[in-house]
Amino acid sequence: MRISLYNYITDPLLPQKDGVNLAHENITRLLQDNTSVDLTISFHDFNRLLADENYARRELSGCDYVVSNVGPHAHYYFYLREKLNLSFRILRDVRTAIWSSYLFQEYLCTPYLRETDILMVASHYTRGIYEKLFPALKQGNTFRCYPLAVCFPDELPARSGLAQDKETICLGYIGRLSEDKNFPDLVELLIRLNLENGTTSRERENGESAKSEECGINTKYKLVACGEVHSESCSPTSVEEKIHRALGEGDYFEYMLPRKNRDIWELYRSFDLLIFPSTSNLETFGRVLIEASYAELPVVCGEHAAAAELMPPSSLCGVDYKYNFPFSTHFDHNLGKVNIADMVRAITNGGLSPSSCQREYAAHPEMFLDVLTTPLTEISVHLRKPLSLTASQKAFIDSLRVSMPPPLTMKRADRLIETLTQWFLALQDKRATEYPQLLTELMDNSKHAERTQRFIDKCAVTNSDFTNVGGIDIELCHIADFYPEFYMTPQF
Repeated sequence: MRISLYNYITDPLLPQKDGVNLAHENITRLLQDNTSVDLTISFHDFNRLLADENYARRELSGCDYVVSNVGPHAHYYFYLREKLNLSFRILRDVRTAIWSSYLFQEYLCTPYLRETDILMVASHYTRGIYEKLFPALKQGNTFRCYPLAVCFPDELPARSGLAQDKETICLGYIGRLSEDKNFPDLVELLIRLNLENGTTSRERENGESAKSEECGINTKYKLVACGEVHSESCSPTSVEEKIHRALGEGDYFEYMLPRKNRDIWELYRSFDLLIFPSTSNLETFGRVLIEASYAELPVVCGEHAAAAELMPPSSLCGVDYKYNFPFSTHFDHNLGKVNIADMVRAITNGGLSPSSCQREYAAHPEMFLDVLTTPLTEISVHLRKPLSLTASQKAFIDSLRVSMPPPLTMKRADRLIETLTQWFLALQDKRATEYPQLLTELMDNSKHAERTQRFIDKCAVTNSDFTNVGGIDIELCHIADFYPEFYMTPQF
C-alpha cells in the first residue's frame, strides 16, 4: 500500500499543543517509524498541493491511501481527488464534537464521499454524534481508533509528591484553564473540600485543628494546574484571590506553564488524583483520561462525552446540563456543570482506582496500521462494528438538536472550496503585501469580530499556519456563512 500524508509539525510559536496537534503528531511518528513491508510512506507539502496542480498530481496519482493528517481540512483532499480524476482512498478524522471546524469539514466532504473513504473517531461518543448529524456515516464508514500510545514512555517515572506534607492531597489538572472546561468549578471544589473535609488555615488560626484531628479530619487539599490560560476568570491571580478569600493563607494552589507532552509523565506521577470537570461541546475523548490511566492515576470527572465509556463508575459524577439553551457551534461552551457534591463524595468516600482503559488503546497504533494494509474486500472487519453507547451518552445524543445548512451538491462544494483554498493559502502568507488588506476583508466578513480579532492578534506572534486549530479553520466559516447552532432538549 502506498500512503501519502502531511508531515505534521505544530507551530513551535503556539503557547500550547492541544489534543488535535498531538493526535496528528502521533500519526506522523507512527508512520515515520513504520517497518511494515506492506506500507510505502511518503510525505507531501499540504500547502503546495493546493497551490500547484502539477505537484498535487505528481504526489497523489500513485497513492492507494491519503491520510488526512492536517486537522479539520480533509475537504481539500476530496476536492483535489475529483478535480484531478484520481482514485485514492481517503482516511480522515474528527477531533472535536459540536464545533464549527469539524462540522464544516464534514459538511464540505459529504458530496464527495466514496464507499472506500473512512472516518476515524476516537470514541463511541464521537461516532454517535457524527452519525446523528451526518446520517450517511451510518453505512459503516467509521472506525474507532486513537493511536496516541505510540508516544507513551516505555517506563513510567517513579512516584513523587508535590505536596509538602503527607496530610496534603494533591488534585491535578492538565489542559487549558477555561470556562468551557469548567475550571472555575474545580476551584470551587477545592474550596469546598478544604472547608467541609479538611483543615483550613483559618481553623488553625482559631485553634480548631485539634478538634479536626479528634474527628479524624486533618487533611488539606491542594490544586496543581498545568496548561494555557484561556479565560480571564481562570487566571492564576484570579484563582489565588478567590482561594485566599475563602480559605485564608496557605499552600492551596500552584499554577504551572504548559509543558511538552513528553514531560507530563512526572507531573501525573506526582498527583494523588486527576480532576476532569469538562462539559465542553468540543469534547470527544479526553486524552488526559487515557494518559492518567497509563500513569495509574485515579480520576474524578463528569459523566460527559467519552468519559462515560472510559472511566469506572466510581470516577463518574452527575452533570446538570443547560437544556433548551441556544449555543453557537462557533465557540467553546460548557454545556452544564458537574455536580460538585458528587465530586466531593467521590474524592472523600474512598474506593477510587485507576481506569484500565489505556489497555485497549495500547493496541490502537497496530490497529491503525492494520486498517491501512487491509485489502478493500476485507476491511469491513474494522468498519462494521456496532455502536456502543452508555445510557448517559445515548440520552445526551438523543437530546441534541443542531441546525445545519442544507446539504451541498458537488458543484456548489467545488465553487466554495475553490474560494476557501485561496483564503486558506493567503491567510498563511504573512509576508505578502496583500496580507494586511486580507485581514481587513476577513474582519468585514466576520459575524464574530471579537474572536476574529483574537485570531489576528495570535497570527502576529506565531507563524500563522493551519496548525493553530481554531484559527483559520474557524475563520473560513465566515467566508461560507456557516453558522450552525444547537441546543439540548431534556429526555424524559
